[in-house]
Amino acid sequence: MSNSPTPSTRMDQFVALSSVLTGFTQDTLAPQLDPTDPPLKKLYLDAADKSSTQTVDALLAAFANLSGQPAQTIANTLLEVDSTNPTANALMARSILKLWYLGSWYAPTSLSATDGTVVAMNAYIGGLAWSAMQAHPMGYSELKFGYWNSAPPPLSGVLPPSEANHG
Repeated sequence: MSNSPTPSTRMDQFVALSSVLTGFTQDTLAPQLDPTDPPLKKLYLDAADKSSTQTVDALLAAFANLSGQPAQTIANTLLEVDSTNPTANALMARSILKLWYLGSWYAPTSLSATDGTVVAMNAYIGGLAWSAMQAHPMGYSELKFGYWNSAPPPLSGVLPPSEANHG
């Protein structure tokens, strides 16, 4: 993370934060030629803002204050992984993390696994869980019939090099 340029816009900050939280590269989260309309990054920031713009802004400020630290340290700090009583910022970070992986918004105060709201059709298809599993959503695939007969592609283009080697 310390080699990345400082994000200039709120959306850039959100994508950089999301990259640290998810472990996926910023190019994966927000490709220059995004095939989704509107882009998932916009849908996801809008969903978080709808819950609490003030908390999102506080989380982005906390993220900016941690710049220069290793990505894992930043993620652990923002998610408050060791806390039994997480702050509003940590709960928002957890909701954003779930949103990127599952394509559904879970309110920061919700502990239910069934309270998620799909933010858009493309969100389900674009959930990071599918890439992490090297799978595709049920009922959807861009691959040709019989693709399962070959080994899955490497994770090297999706995860940072240090993570891809452990996948």
